[in-house]
Formats: sequence, C-alpha cells, structure tokens
Amino acid sequence: MPFSANCPACGAPVVFKSSASFHGVCEFCRSTLVRHGGDLENLGRMADLIEDASPIRIGTEGQYHGVHFAVIGRIQLRYDAGVWNEWHVLFDDQRGGWLSDANGEYLISFLTAPGAPLPEFAKLMPNDELKLAGRDFVVTDLEEAMCIAGEGELPFAFGAGYPAQLADLRTTDESAAAFASIDYSETPPLFFVGESLPFAALKFANLRGDQAAGKPAGVVKTLQCPKCGSAIALHDKAVKSVACQSCLTILEPANESLRIIQKATAATRIEPLIPLGSVGKFLGKDWTVIGFQQRVITADSIEYPWQEFLLHQPEEGFRWLVEADGHWNWVNPVGKPPRYSVGVPTVTYNGETYRRYSAGSAVTRYVIGEFTWKIKVGETWETIDFINTPKMLSREARPNEVSWSLGEYLPAEEIAAAFKLKASLPAAVGIGANQPNPRSENHRRVFGNFWKFLALAIVAQALWFFVLGGRTLLDQRLVFSPGKDEPVTTQTFQLASDARNIVLRHDTDLDNNWLGLGLTLVEKNSGRAWVAQSDVAYWHGSDGGESWSEGDRTRELVFRDLPAGTYYFVVDPEISAEKPVAVVDRVRVSRDQAAWSNFFFLLIFLAGLPLFSRYRMNAFESERWKNADFLSSGADFGSGDTDSDSGGDD
Repeated sequence: MPFSANCPACGAPVVFKSSASFHGVCEFCRSTLVRHGGDLENLGRMADLIEDASPIRIGTEGQYHGVHFAVIGRIQLRYDAGVWNEWHVLFDDQRGGWLSDANGEYLISFLTAPGAPLPEFAKLMPNDELKLAGRDFVVTDLEEAMCIAGEGELPFAFGAGYPAQLADLRTTDESAAAFASIDYSETPPLFFVGESLPFAALKFANLRGDQAAGKPAGVVKTLQCPKCGSAIALHDKAVKSVACQSCLTILEPANESLRIIQKATAATRIEPLIPLGSVGKFLGKDWTVIGFQQRVITADSIEYPWQEFLLHQPEEGFRWLVEADGHWNWVNPVGKPPRYSVGVPTVTYNGETYRRYSAGSAVTRYVIGEFTWKIKVGETWETIDFINTPKMLSREARPNEVSWSLGEYLPAEEIAAAFKLKASLPAAVGIGANQPNPRSENHRRVFGNFWKFLALAIVAQALWFFVLGGRTLLDQRLVFSPGKDEPVTTQTFQLASDARNIVLRHDTDLDNNWLGLGLTLVEKNSGRAWVAQSDVAYWHGSDGGESWSEGDRTRELVFRDLPAGTYYFVVDPEISAEKPVAVVDRVRVSRDQAAWSNFFFLLIFLAGLPLFSRYRMNAFESERWKNADFLSSGADFGSGDTDSDSGGDD
C-alpha cells in the first residue's frame, strides 16, 4: 500500500507508492528522505537535475509485455559523452524495474541473479564474452560515470552523488534478451537483464508536455554559438555535441547554453552532398539530416574518404546515410551484435554469413551539425566491414566501446528522389563494397531458362525415344554358314512415310571370331539401292588369371533420309577362314530412332549459356574483391587483425 508522510524539511506531503521504496526526494525542496517506520529522515538536499528534453517524467505510464507500469523515480548519470537517465518504474504486479532512455534508445531491465561470479570491472574489455543468467553476452561498452542527481522514489540510498562503473552487455543469442548491464557502484555488483524496444512498443502515456508522441517533432530548442553567435538548432535530447556550421567549433549542450569542447582548426570547408536540414522520406517517414562528418582511412599512404549523414526522426530516433565514391548505404544500429573472434574472416548475423571485406583506422576529419556523442575532429575508431550483398555488417571499436551497424545498399537515384535534390548526385565510381551484382539477376534468368529448356529437351528426347521414334520394322533371325557364298535376302518391311533414319542392328553369337557383312538396302518398287559395308568381331580370353575381351558381338548402321516405300536388305556375309563355323545374326530394323549425339550437342549448347553468364558474374565479384584487404575466400590479402579490435563500419 502507498505510504504518505510530510517532508521534515519543508512539510510538503511525500508519497511512496512502492513498499520497496525506502528513499525518496521531496519534489518541493529537493531533500533526500529515508523511511524509518512511519517517519522520514532528511539526509540533505539533493543536487539539481540537469534539464533535458526527455519525454519521460515522474508519473509517465506505459506497458511492457502487456503489464502496466508507472515511472516513480529517476537517477541521472554523467559520463564523458553527456548525461543519461535511469527511470525507476513500478509495475501493477508490484515488480520494480528500470527504464533507460540513453541516445534515443529505450531499454527496460530488471535486477537478476547472474548465476555466476561477476568479473572485476578493471579486467573487462570490449568484446569479452560472458555467460551470465544462463545466456551468452558480449561486452559492448565500459563507462566511468557519476550519478549526479535523482528524484522521486528509489530502492536504494542516494546522497550527494556517487561514482558508478558500468558495463553494458549485448546478447549474442538471437532468441534471448538483447541487453544486460553490470552496476559496480555496490558490493557485490548488481546485474540487470532486459531488452531494447521501440518507443511505440512501450505505449507511453502522461509524457512530459501535452504531446502524445514520445519525442518532439521538429527542433527541440535553438541556442547561440558562443564562438561566433550563429543560431544552432538541437533536434533531440539525445544530442551530445553539435558542430557550428559557421565557425566549425564543436560544442556541448549544457542546460540552456552551449559549451565549447573543441575549438575549430583551419580546415578546407566541405559542402555536404545533402545539406543539413534536408528532409527525406524513407520507410514512409520523414527523416531530417542533422549531422555530417567526413571520415578517412589511410592505406599505403593513400587516403580513402567517405561521408556520413546523421538522420533524425522523432519517433524512430537516429539512422545514418553513408556515401563512399558515389555508393550509398542506409545504416541501422545493431542491438544484438554477432559473435566475433579476432582474425576470423566471417561473422554470422540473423542466420546469414558475412565475409570480411576491409579494415582500418577511421579518423574523423570534418564535422558539422548534431551528434549523439561528444564528437571531435581527429577521433579514431578501429573499423571492420563484413559483406553479404547488398548488406554490410560493420564493427567499430575504441578502448572502452564496441558498436555494430547494418548497412543496406541504396542506389543514388533513390537518395536524390527521397530528398528531392535539385542537383544530381555524383556518379558511382568503381564497384561498391556491398553493391548488388548487376549481373546476378540476369544470371538467375539465364539459369532459370536453362533448366526450363533442359527439361523440355529431356521430355522431347524421352517422347521421341519411347513413343514417337524407334518403332521396329523388321526382326529376323539369319544364319550364315561357312561354304555358302550366296547373299541372304531379308523379309521386306514398309516405310509408310518418309523416314529421318532407319537403324540396322546386328546381334550375333560370335565367339573369338569375326564376320564381314556386305549390305545393300533396296527399295522394292523403284529398285533404288543403298550400299554399305560392316563387320563384327569379338575376342575374349584370360591372361595370367585375368579375363579380357575385345570388340563386340553387336553392330549398328544408320541409313538416313529414306523415302516411303517397301524395302529389304541383301546381306553378303564373309566368314573367317580360320574359324569356319556358322554364325547366327538377329537382324532388327527400326525407324526414326532418337539420336543421342544430337541430344548431347544440345546439352552442351544449353550449358554454355549459364556458364558464360556465371563467368560474367564472377568477373564482377573478382573486380569487387580487388579493393578488399581480404579475398572473397577469406584468405589474407593485406592488412590483418590485431588484439586491439580493428573493426568496420561504413
């Protein structure tokens, strides 16, 4: 049941909604209060919260997996990149949990038994793998933060602030929760497990202000550059730094003003291909370009620059458009990173295998606009790119942080159409790392047609062989005796229509012997004749215990293009004088027998088309991988990994 008492400092009513809340902050005088039975003890005044544009507030309500919750408290933490909020939430089933809204990402988590000893913070490194609470996690971020302020009800003591060492983890199991964290501010450390959810999935109500949407649509506020006085717009509370477009000074939002974090150095101005403030429609929603940076990797003393555009959408958060040599990618953050091992040329994500393409040290050379971290000119990330066209899975790492992103190739025409750009975008140069192979679709069509024509050829050959062709016209047994030189005449057979071919087949009982055959095919009515010579020989025996044979007892002759008529064969045999024995010959005549040689020639012709198409497609891939530092097979082509976590992003 809710507990209510008066603040001992100012007398204002203080209500504790959760029986598990023993500490609270008076919303009127900011005193830190602790419950002792029915009394409240004042521990001193709480530090003031840093105002931000978070849509969440004390009293905000929502739903998580169908269970209603309400926000009853908040702690605010400061780290190198800025501040973030951890909101204490109470569910209708009296569970307590935490809601984080850092960098536009919303995370629900719960205190969970780790099921194994937690490692020391000092021994953790990004990409370390941990088995906790029965799940596999990988360390993605390590922060030395300071808890600076709080409000509302909290389940622990909170004084004037305290340091907090925090480790963020992401699961490598696609079926498990996506997020975990270890809080080293207490002994033993606290372990929390939860998941990242889209803003809309939490069904928020009673948000800050009167807006129904979770984030303000449009500009949050406009401030003035302290260096040159230019107006600077901030689009989201998650923005941690902004680079002035006029003087290039990098600034940090601080309450209602801006603080310089890096003075501008002399630099050649770069005009973004898409101006800041441009609005483009992607996935059915309007996205605003709020930040621009140019990054560069240097290899063999050659610089390879590319451009990145940070996009903002009030409900969806942040995405990137990345351009390199006229090739574009739409880039999403990856909430569940793939399992990665240093030096392994492949990673698996969502059941798909990505092959390493390139790696290097990406240096930020030029920035203007807003960013979700404290960006600086000269900052360096170790990058690795893995591709599975048209997708690119990219890893970026620095000493205390690892992040993954997934890019998908977009034609420049789609970019220009989405932003309604008046000027044409530069034409693509060379082959993009994850550019779809333009010959793949044609190859699929050619290969599909190959199977269709092959099926037709097989059906036609089978139909001709078993149904239409090969009809027997004559089947007669002849006996050739030694000493008889007279020719033997077969029975007549009828060709009711012109024949493409007739096949004369001899099946003999030769045994270590040979037979010569003089053949004359005669059309009875016209007397027209076709003459041919043939012989049959078959020898066999054994040598050193091994059997051998040579020749064949059968022989076929083909007569082509015969007109309709009545025919017979005249056979003039020649029996071997060395073995003068009678030979039995079964003579069979069939018409229009299927010609297998033609069928095989057709197969060779048909197979040549997909083979040539495959060659052209592979030639495109070979050209693509010429630009990689790893071959498509995964063999080392140039640079290699180090234990310092080199990775890839764009």
